Amino acid sequence: MTRRKRIAERRSAAYRGAFTLVELLVVIAIIGVLIGLLLPAVQTARESARRSSCQNNLKQIGLAILNHESTRKAYPAGFTYYGSDEPCWGWGTFILPFMEQADLYARLSPDKRKLSAVCGASATPEDTAALQTKIAQLRCPSDQSPDLRDKAVFAFPTAASSLLIGGSVALAVSSYPGIAGTQWLSGTDTTYPTGYAAPYKHFDCGGMFFGFFDSTGSSPGRGPLGVRMNEVIDGTSKTIMVGERHQKGFAATWVGAGRVSDYGPGGTCATLARSNFNQNWDIYDLYTSDNRGKGTSSPHDNGVQYLFADGAVAFVSDGMPNTLLQQLGNRADRNTPDPARY
Repeated sequence: MTRRKRIAERRSAAYRGAFTLVELLVVIAIIGVLIGLLLPAVQTARESARRSSCQNNLKQIGLAILNHESTRKAYPAGFTYYGSDEPCWGWGTFILPFMEQADLYARLSPDKRKLSAVCGASATPEDTAALQTKIAQLRCPSDQSPDLRDKAVFAFPTAASSLLIGGSVALAVSSYPGIAGTQWLSGTDTTYPTGYAAPYKHFDCGGMFFGFFDSTGSSPGRGPLGVRMNEVIDGTSKTIMVGERHQKGFAATWVGAGRVSDYGPGGTCATLARSNFNQNWDIYDLYTSDNRGKGTSSPHDNGVQYLFADGAVAFVSDGMPNTLLQQLGNRADRNTPDPARY
């Protein structure tokens, strides 16, 4: 074989082993199509995992609340009202000892001091660190809210200069507000058992969580005890107790309620949610609506996950009529819609 022929054969073999530019572009295009097909599936799988994690969070919250009820013979109060327009400890703080956060509860000492004395301008570094503690069980992994509620710490501000109404410390965010019901009940209503002070019937908004008046006006007094089991007349499996709220809905905080001038639904700003708003409905203008952040909303598509008073968790579709959502949020209106239908 001549030298020229051997060189030609080597060149031919080299050409056969290489890609042409057209072939390379075709391969890249195929890879791009495959990625485009697989990416939504991967994202769906990830969201499904995050939604399951969120559901587990709600179950853990439910277990803590039920342990509170079993130990103290009452669900936790939505918040404790002291008789003045000030921040008040909320249900998220009251269940800390029942969710492996006893040390944090002891640091905050809500049974010995008022929240307004802890979160003000004179807050100590230790108190500030406690109030800003991020609790994994209280954060949905799909919630993109910042770790701290650093705007309108408690209540909706009336001007840009009053972003820290109710306190000077930005508080840790929670993805899960308690359900406060819809509105004040009539003072003459006799649906519920007696046993509380007279104002109880006037400011009960029908939900599992609302405020309870502290008769001392200066100390925790009666303690963070709320609704009793026998007051859930519609049944614990038919009454929603905790919902979701994320960045779109002006995230909640587990610490408490802010600038509470009463202990009815008007105190729902930061730690509670009313069930008379449509799910995922919100007002975006921070300075013109006091309804911002008082409903439920979810980063999960097409609905909101709720914890029921028996500890079960269910996904309620955005297709559920608001009137039925209100009924689920009222523990004693004798209306028990089935969320599984929506």
